[in-house]
Amino acid sequence: MSSLLLSVFNTLMWRWTGINLFSFSYLVVLPIGAIVMGFIAMSGFYFAANIFKFQAKRIDFAFLLVVAVAFAVQIFLGIYVCFYLMGSVAHFSPASFMEFISLYVTKVKHTMHLDNHTSDSVAAGGAGWYLLMVQVMGLCAVARTIYGATDKSGNAQWESTF
Repeated sequence: MSSLLLSVFNTLMWRWTGINLFSFSYLVVLPIGAIVMGFIAMSGFYFAANIFKFQAKRIDFAFLLVVAVAFAVQIFLGIYVCFYLMGSVAHFSPASFMEFISLYVTKVKHTMHLDNHTSDSVAAGGAGWYLLMVQVMGLCAVARTIYGATDKSGNAQWESTF
């Protein structure tokens, strides 16, 4: 539920201000927006596991990974619905949604701010797919962190078995 509300909030923010909070990153490689929003979106699992004394299992980690990817899709779906309601998208279909994702990832303009200098806004082009991959990897890292925090058996630790 929190992921749906957060994706609606992100869509409204994007619609009113033009800022996509999900895509905010630091020096391109640290997807701060995706990580912070991912923690907020998946925090319900952590709180519910602690309140109900639930022992997380490996299937729960798979569930969290699915939630992470679904959250990224929700972000794009919200923006797509806005474009559809504004009349920019002719018909609402899965094929046009996939085409929209491709256009959005490659044509969206990015601006960098370094040492009080602002670069010109440039389209990401093919590098947009790498930026999206970094955002989704950030969401998967959040899912792993939340799973590790709820697994009391010690199975989710990063230690080596050698």
